[in-house]
Parts: sequence; structure tokens; C-alpha cells
Amino acid sequence: MSLRHPPTAPLPIPPPAPRAPRGRGASHDEPPPRIPYADQRLIRVAALLAIVGIAASGAVVLNVDPRIDTAASLGAALLFGTTTALLIAPVLLVESYRRHPGQWRGRRRRALRRSALLGGLVAGYVAFRVAGIGNLTGLAIAALLLVIAEVALSRSDEGSV
Repeated sequence: MSLRHPPTAPLPIPPPAPRAPRGRGASHDEPPPRIPYADQRLIRVAALLAIVGIAASGAVVLNVDPRIDTAASLGAALLFGTTTALLIAPVLLVESYRRHPGQWRGRRRRALRRSALLGGLVAGYVAFRVAGIGNLTGLAIAALLLVIAEVALSRSDEGSV
């Protein structure tokens, strides 16, 4: 005995799902999305650009010798910093909405600022290493200064959480 339907037989239609009763406190409208549509689009675009930046960074790493071409190496440092910023921005946006659902105010600006600071830190460190003057102590000091600056900027935001 076969469980398959003949090709001309109509497929069975499942019954509609029961609806929740509308009582006190029940919402009549669709709830708003957890992440605003503009930020969803920003997350997708930044992730796509990060993938392109990773491919470009790989090409630069394979084709540029920092000992010979210093100018191209500094351009590569800028590319690495930009790629890092584009890579971390979607992560920070999604994480900020996960931690504070429904509180949309200032999330985008804060996440983009933090990713730009991190990208600048990476670009600056790589540029200093190419020039031969960067070390881990300088990186630690720069990271500490960026953390202090970010704390000050976050506290000055209106309605910061």
C-alpha cells in the first residue's frame, strides 16, 4: 500500500491554526521588529563589505612586500583597519539589540563609533609596525586611551544605557 497520492488527487489542506483569544493586554497589532529595518539593512551591507574587504586584504597580503613598498603597506594598513571596522560593526549592532531589546535610541551611532575606533586602532598599529616604530606597549596604551574616550562619549550620550 502506497502513501503517495495519485497525481490528480487534491492534496489535503491542513486546518487553520487556532487564534489566541483577544483579551485584556492582548496586542492587536504586529509587534515591532527586534531590530529596525534600517539597521537590518546596515548590518547586511556592512557584512557584505567586510567580506569584500577580507578578500581585498588577502590579495594585498599576498602581493605587497612591506620592506620594499612602504606606501602600499600604509594603504594596506588602512585597508586592514577598514575591514576590521566593517567586520565588527554588524556584531556590535546585533549584540546591542540582543542585550537591550526595544531600546533603539543611539544604538546605531554607538556601535558604529565603537567599530570605527577599533578599526582606527588596528590601522594605526599596523601602520606603526610597517614604519618600524610600533610595539605592544604602544598598542596597549592606545587601546586604554580609546576605552577611556569611548566611556566618556557613551556617558555623554543622551539616554545612555
